[in-house]
Amino acid sequence: MTTALAPAPCTTALDHLSWSGIKTYASCPRKFYYHYIAGVPDEFVPASLAFGGSFHSAVETLQQAQIEGAAIPAIEVLMGAYERAWKEQTARAPAVTYPKTEDEVSLHELAERMLNAYRDHVLQSASGAGAQIIAIEHQVRFRLLADVPPIEMRLDLLELDGSDLIVTDLKTSRSKWNDEKVRESLGQLVLYANGLVPLLKELGAKRIVPRFLVVTKAKKPVVQVLEPHATQEDVARLKEQVADTWSAIKAGVFVPRESWMCAQCPYKKRCLG
Repeated sequence: MTTALAPAPCTTALDHLSWSGIKTYASCPRKFYYHYIAGVPDEFVPASLAFGGSFHSAVETLQQAQIEGAAIPAIEVLMGAYERAWKEQTARAPAVTYPKTEDEVSLHELAERMLNAYRDHVLQSASGAGAQIIAIEHQVRFRLLADVPPIEMRLDLLELDGSDLIVTDLKTSRSKWNDEKVRESLGQLVLYANGLVPLLKELGAKRIVPRFLVVTKAKKPVVQVLEPHATQEDVARLKEQVADTWSAIKAGVFVPRESWMCAQCPYKKRCLG
């Protein structure tokens, strides 16, 4: 017998939506309900989620040094930031679950390889680059559609290069991104570009350049810098997706969607029994 909560029409006033929330609803409306509306505690935290957050924290340490005009930190400094973040995230978790082929030690080794690759990428890029970092982990709220709550974005990296405002979203991935993966994630960059128009004008820049920076989880990690180009059709598709998602949330449509992703869902027992 399932112990799932019985979702009802959305009476909780959500003061904003986010790209992660929109993607969560698309993958499983019931998961969205548990996390964003009912506030159900996680049953566990997948190690991949804790790893991603810890890796981002280490990257922020490097970027902060760049903002301050300091030398690029040594790998030992970056690993120290990773280890502190890992301890904080796993200490808060009710439990941490690992795939069969991974454990805390193997993830630590993976983090070191990936941070070395990212650090080398930054050192190579800095030699001829004129881009100036203006913000890391920059939070923005903006109105995409009049009848939908504001969209909240947390931007990994903002840079100004001449008249270009560059917004970079950092991703970790098991393999290199292909065109299909870029296409699948394009809505996030379209959203970012819409939300940054006021800042573009404030800075006197002429163009927003959205990009993905992907670091692969491999024995020899690869760093990809991808700058996909969006069309007006992509913008229209994004707005339709956001409008449809909000309409379904308001109507209380929170059906479970069983798939391979259920294995790592933090509400698996509550939902499936």
